Amino acid sequence: MKRASDYTREATERCERVLVTVLGNIGPWREHIYLAGGLAPRYLVGALPESVRPHVGTTDVDLVIGLALTDETIEAYRTLERNLKDAGFEQGEPSFRWMRDVDGISVLVEFLCETDQVEEGRIFRPKQGVGANLSAFNVTGALLAARDYVEIEIDAERLDEGGRSAVGVRVANLLPYVVLKINAFQDRHYQKDAYDLIFCLRNYRENPEETGRALVVSPVAGDEQVRASLRLLEERFGDSEHDGPTAYAGFLAEDEEEREQLRLEAVVVVRRFLTGFRGQ
Repeated sequence: MKRASDYTREATERCERVLVTVLGNIGPWREHIYLAGGLAPRYLVGALPESVRPHVGTTDVDLVIGLALTDETIEAYRTLERNLKDAGFEQGEPSFRWMRDVDGISVLVEFLCETDQVEEGRIFRPKQGVGANLSAFNVTGALLAARDYVEIEIDAERLDEGGRSAVGVRVANLLPYVVLKINAFQDRHYQKDAYDLIFCLRNYRENPEETGRALVVSPVAGDEQVRASLRLLEERFGDSEHDGPTAYAGFLAEDEEEREQLRLEAVVVVRRFLTGFRGQ
């Protein structure tokens, strides 16, 4: 299982190059694609005090497909699929995952969606049989990103010596991000998911209570999916012996003393965040 020391700035920069390359040529369809996953915290949190360790970054790119499931969008799926292939990506297994080597390192692009066409946790193939083979992993809360996002501009070098380019990217805002991350942690118990959660809740605003109060104004704050996910967050980080704090500490800690401190830190961050959010 990967730990913090396995992530590098160079790996994150590769993912930015992938994002600019894949989304840079799809025109208006880009407005229906939302960035989630491990690349999002660097854009959501922004600049940090020198005393705070930066986010470790990521080795993959998670994209939420928010396209309508109608015949009019067939060309959008074809265009996105063509961009992936033109950028040297190959569709992997499972089929929602695309892969290629960038500077000798494997980079993944994974697609998420939310639909009632298949069960949660299954792969949805929206345009299979009509000339597009793109598929996405069906997860609860994915389309919250379409209701609450921030748009940022990423300037990076395109893959394969394509030159620098600036591309507008819609990033799932923090509350949809929390929903996706805690549900991902519940399903697969990756230490990195717990780390991403605590990093954002701790650093999005001056303190976790301020983060909670800031998220009350989100357009999705009253959604039942959000309420259910925050209950799950409270459960998984209820005390230092639970799996959430254990995973967070396991990702960062160098020794047993630090491990215990980090477990307690995770519990306090979540508790203070929820106090701020619910106190409103």
